Amino acid sequence: MGVAPDGTERTLTKSESPSTAAPGDVFVFPLERIGRYGACQVVAVDESRDLATAAVLAWTGTEVPDVTTLAGVPRMVRDYMFWTPEEMLRNVPLRVPAAYLRIGSLPVTGETVSRAYFAWEFDRDVERQCRWDSIPSETRTAFSAALDGGEMAPTPGLTDSRSGEQYEARLAHARRFSDDAGYRIGDDFSLESLRAWPALYQVELHAWRDDLLPFLETSLLVKELSLTSHGQRELDFSRTNLDQLQIDITGLQRLVLPQSLDHLTLRGEGAVNSFDSLDAMIDELSAEEPASEQMLQVVAERDGRWITVNLTGAVPPVRGLERTHGLRISAIEELALGDVAEHFPEVSWLHLFGAPGLLDELEELQRLPRLTTLWIRDLFGYDPSDFPGPDELPSLTSLDLDSIPADVATGVRARYTKVPRVELTVRKPRKPEWLAENLENPLRHWDGRDGIPDAVSKKARTAFVTALRQVREAGGTDEPAYTESVTTAVTEFLDTIATLNRKHQFLYTLERDEVIDAVDALAESLSPEAGRALEPLIEEALDD
Repeated sequence: MGVAPDGTERTLTKSESPSTAAPGDVFVFPLERIGRYGACQVVAVDESRDLATAAVLAWTGTEVPDVTTLAGVPRMVRDYMFWTPEEMLRNVPLRVPAAYLRIGSLPVTGETVSRAYFAWEFDRDVERQCRWDSIPSETRTAFSAALDGGEMAPTPGLTDSRSGEQYEARLAHARRFSDDAGYRIGDDFSLESLRAWPALYQVELHAWRDDLLPFLETSLLVKELSLTSHGQRELDFSRTNLDQLQIDITGLQRLVLPQSLDHLTLRGEGAVNSFDSLDAMIDELSAEEPASEQMLQVVAERDGRWITVNLTGAVPPVRGLERTHGLRISAIEELALGDVAEHFPEVSWLHLFGAPGLLDELEELQRLPRLTTLWIRDLFGYDPSDFPGPDELPSLTSLDLDSIPADVATGVRARYTKVPRVELTVRKPRKPEWLAENLENPLRHWDGRDGIPDAVSKKARTAFVTALRQVREAGGTDEPAYTESVTTAVTEFLDTIATLNRKHQFLYTLERDEVIDAVDALAESLSPEAGRALEPLIEEALDD
């Protein structure tokens, strides 16, 4: 079954969609986002490595062509934005996806060797190239000239933070504007001043500006926006040309995305329990829909069909992204996969990265019928029986497990190793001892926390792990000897924490509680009397 640009399905015959490619074969493929077809030709085959080399042709059309109309068509050159011009020539798997329709064969001409390795996914590059080619030539020429030249240009409203003089931008490097960069922004500054930067493609703002949307809507080459602390309830980017958006959704109720968007990063907590005043809170609480059930409403073409969503830690309450193509959640401390299945039921690839953290409801993966690629890293809290088998994930073709429970790694290998359609990678199976030192380490959240230097978090973690190993090695039936060993380990750990705090002054209420949790973990097998004997040591270390 293949998909036409209008989204309809078309049944393919065997001759149209062979299982493997041969030199000279010409294929067309749908460009759904722009309602056209693209074309490529297989120029070489390496059966020993199950690879084919394919070249994208410089052709698009609204109908599937006769192969003779593509004779003599040159290869498409990728040169949009910052890419150095080059033919789209790639090594791809020998097996051809069903969406690629074979229309015949043509003689092979030109280069047949490529160092690039990709999947059969030419559509995105072709669509981006087509969008680039549709931009007025004078805009593209100015962009390229700025990159290649050494010209400087003054920017009204900006002053150099060191000299105090009007800021002059070197146009080859003036690609990103940020409101917290190395220049001062005057009251007379307008984003319109950035028209002097022909290569500008990225804007980063930490507060709302009323001139933002008018500027974006008339800036064909500004493709990336990062916006935080904006204080808006509704944002409409539909008339912009963004392909990447990083947005703080705290307090945001409605977000309208442009058709061009590829990557969406959501930060913050969304619209839940966000009130401007007491009256607003009362109005929300009296509404038919409880505040706890409010969700950010996202308006995206075909419910996010071509968008990759990036999240941090958890799934926020959101509607409108049900057809999201890919989902990446990083810095997970605890995640229930039911939330993923509820809000992103049609993802085809899913990346879950722990802090490390805990993963629950693995059986909910079965509610993702289009899931082809799954990557789980540094996530624990589940058993081998919780992980779905190959029959329960029928679309899966790639499974990458990195730093997971050792028994789960063994169980998954046993079930997936002999499944040809699934490319399986398993790395760093973690034993219970590793989990105790890392996942269950009460001080692990110090890494990256404001006010705690990196060196302090590393030394504190090392001190806890050292003490934990001493306690583990002291296990035995001799209670006095065990108590002495644990007391020594705890004392050395607390001495390290106190020494670090005297120098860096980082122990506040939360950190003190975490140190106490660490001591409790080390001393959990002591008798009540021996545990109480540690209390003066704790008080002395934390009061230092």
